[in-house]
Amino acid sequence: MKSTLKRLGCALLALMLCVSVFAACDSGSSSSAGSTASKTESSKAEGGESTADNSEPAKTSTGEKIDPTACEETMDVSIAVMTGFTQSDSRVEKMLEEKYNLNIELVVLPGWTDGQAKINLLMASDDTPNVMWWWSMDNDFLKWKDAGLLVDVSEYLNKYTNIRDYYNKMDTASLFFATEEDGKIYRIPGDISEPSCECLWIRKDWLDNLKLEVPKTMDELNEVIRAFTEDDPDGNGQDDTFGLGGDGYDPRSFIPWIYNYDYTHYDRWVVDDQGKVGYGFCMPNTQKWLADVADMYAKGYITPNITTDTDRDEEWANGGFGVAYSWCAYNNPDSQTMKSFKANNPEGNWIPIDMPIGQSGKMIQDDPATSAAWAYFGITKTASDPERLYAFYDDMCSLENYVERRYGVEGEDYTIEDGLYNPIIAPESEENNQQNIGLNLFNNLFNRKDEGLISNTPETTALFKKSGDNSRERASQLIEWRNPADLALWVENGTDIADEREKFMWAVIGGSQPIDDASWANFMATCEGLGLNEAVAEAQEVYDAQAALYENYMNNKTNQQ
Repeated sequence: MKSTLKRLGCALLALMLCVSVFAACDSGSSSSAGSTASKTESSKAEGGESTADNSEPAKTSTGEKIDPTACEETMDVSIAVMTGFTQSDSRVEKMLEEKYNLNIELVVLPGWTDGQAKINLLMASDDTPNVMWWWSMDNDFLKWKDAGLLVDVSEYLNKYTNIRDYYNKMDTASLFFATEEDGKIYRIPGDISEPSCECLWIRKDWLDNLKLEVPKTMDELNEVIRAFTEDDPDGNGQDDTFGLGGDGYDPRSFIPWIYNYDYTHYDRWVVDDQGKVGYGFCMPNTQKWLADVADMYAKGYITPNITTDTDRDEEWANGGFGVAYSWCAYNNPDSQTMKSFKANNPEGNWIPIDMPIGQSGKMIQDDPATSAAWAYFGITKTASDPERLYAFYDDMCSLENYVERRYGVEGEDYTIEDGLYNPIIAPESEENNQQNIGLNLFNNLFNRKDEGLISNTPETTALFKKSGDNSRERASQLIEWRNPADLALWVENGTDIADEREKFMWAVIGGSQPIDDASWANFMATCEGLGLNEAVAEAQEVYDAQAALYENYMNNKTNQQ
């Protein structure tokens, strides 16, 4: 970034550059909902070295809106991608280049294992992509921001409003988690789940074979799981079925048993109705749900793969279990997991059901997703014209343009029959890759979960809503951190505590570790020896400060409406 003195010294040049922007791009409305934010500020990299460079200043906003479809000068744009479509020069990419007069370069990240290391290398290089995508990396983000590697887009977000309006419509808290205390925004939410995106599933064909009803209570659910294991639900005369299944090493498989008790979680921080903060797995009720799950595993009611690193979709397709807590999207007819299951089990029939009534006498809550994004993207200092780049991206994310980018052209790539989406070429299909069509380009660099998700049937949309509505009470007990790196002691010691958690949890579930009071006390003593109490005290302070910031943020939003 340019230093403050240099910015002031270049004011005339900046104004001249602004004129050149609008000579090349037609202007629209001059109104702007956002306050003007400084584009540049002094910053120091680690070791005290200035991060200011001597390159030509980036073009800045005049208050006029750019029409990104009317720019006469071709702009080079490099965008980091990892998920979705990643091949260059696809039909969709060429469509975007023609529409917005761009030359797009895809910078493909290597994958989940090495992706974050590559992102850091790119951010430290002289060839950083103009748009960088990342997931987690909270400490790294703070370093990039402080070093001036990311552009503040707060003014643009309130000027070009497709992205802003979408997030405010879906969850008013989402942009809070992307906004700095001074109102600047250096990270744009890339993908945020529905309020809840999983639900309880059961094999209806097995229920029918055993003449059982859909379980309504936790006791009834546990009995169905026993019967699915012991009473030959598939009628083949063999002892080859299990009641409960799921993804290996994934505690989400146990959500109905975890959420049968308040103020506990397998990983996240929790807060009670008095505002007291605790680490979810180290709360007293954890001992209860661990005992419940371990008892089911010891009786052989849970698939053995649950304590090994296995894939949920693959196990689901095999068809050896009858109850699971999993994705609402499996309800769509184009779900590949369900297609694979039906291919292997033609008579099989999974149905989503309500969560059971728990020990509190109320329906157990569904698993809430976070209001914050799990992945972000940002415009970097290498962008020659950040505002035009943001304007292009925002326009690309409008409802109509999003549908075309993800699903293609109606009649050519899909049809809508009786209100249902029918892919001719599915975004996840091999044909999409082989023909280099480019459907689902820039997936997770903004992902709509509203009517733009046309692959959801009305029944699936209703299922998402029901699950989301049934997750709000639990959501109020789970903490989302605006900047997880603020938990300095947890950053320092949390990995060691998490390692102990993982080792203890799976040892208990697998039966090699008891879950009696003595065993639990030993586990807690180990965590306390690793700094748990100090981390909890710090988390309380951070939570209290964040709660005050959130209240102020929401009050300001209300006053601006």
